[in-house]
Amino acid sequence: MKTRGGLFLLASILVGGCRQEPASIAPTHVRFTTGTPGGGFRLLGDALAREYRTALPTIIIDLQEGGGSVSNAEAIQRGDADIGFAFADVAYTAFAGGLSSNRQPFDRLRGIAVLQLTPLHLVAGAGSGITDVVGLRGKRVGVGPPGSGTALTANLVMSAFNVHPSSVHIESIAFNEQAGRLADGTLDAIFAAGSDPLEGVATAARSGARLIPLHGPLVETLRQQHPFLRRAMIPGGTYPDHPSPIETIGVDNILVCSSTLDEAIVYALTKSLFEVLPVLATEQRALRSIDLEQAPATPIPLHDGAARYYREREIAQ
Repeated sequence: MKTRGGLFLLASILVGGCRQEPASIAPTHVRFTTGTPGGGFRLLGDALAREYRTALPTIIIDLQEGGGSVSNAEAIQRGDADIGFAFADVAYTAFAGGLSSNRQPFDRLRGIAVLQLTPLHLVAGAGSGITDVVGLRGKRVGVGPPGSGTALTANLVMSAFNVHPSSVHIESIAFNEQAGRLADGTLDAIFAAGSDPLEGVATAARSGARLIPLHGPLVETLRQQHPFLRRAMIPGGTYPDHPSPIETIGVDNILVCSSTLDEAIVYALTKSLFEVLPVLATEQRALRSIDLEQAPATPIPLHDGAARYYREREIAQ
């Protein structure tokens, strides 16, 4: 019987607990687009790149800063990046042709693995008087930097509560600047999608900001309309002065790549990803909840190299 979720499945993936060296790969540069400082993509990308460089020395990882989920998908489609992170809803929308104004499908976009569930944080500044989503009307709200997927999810949430974007003063602002703007009162609330704990949210909480739960009938209706949105829970004690769990919604983070990337390289990257997960999970708590059996279930087609790894893994089990 297979165990669902968690990293315990690695014992069945890594035969004998030993790494098998990938086939010989000539020195190759791989451009890895992550996220902006203060965001969850940046932290995870830095850690994964470090492990890749150790495990796969001939694959030279060139980190480049991306604006977030949308800009990462756009960079891969343009040919400016080879791999990156994207939220499941953004990846699907891009591949289906709903992300660009001309409705062109992002036909270069391919999946490598479904990673962790990324919760959405709604944080209200001290003294803002905001206690729920409806309270955002007429307020100044940060939704992350241009190109992030946070803004897309935030707009869905506000629409579910009949808060029209025109009734809110939306600001696109870097994640690492949001906490300061909340503290000095130039923002009333922020949305931030990222794995706990987010540094900016922790800083905001220390200045008296409060996390607003996202739950109830309207949220459930929203989830039914948008299957990529899942229930999520921010554990109690994650942020200062928030001892109780906070209900919210989240979206799966996906490692994606370009269809033009060589199959042998993607195979090696996929295999190495699962080999280094135990190390990464000691640093990032959210990675401990990855469901390895669902990792291949990307909402866009898998790259041939990733698909080959999953086939071999299934046979080995």
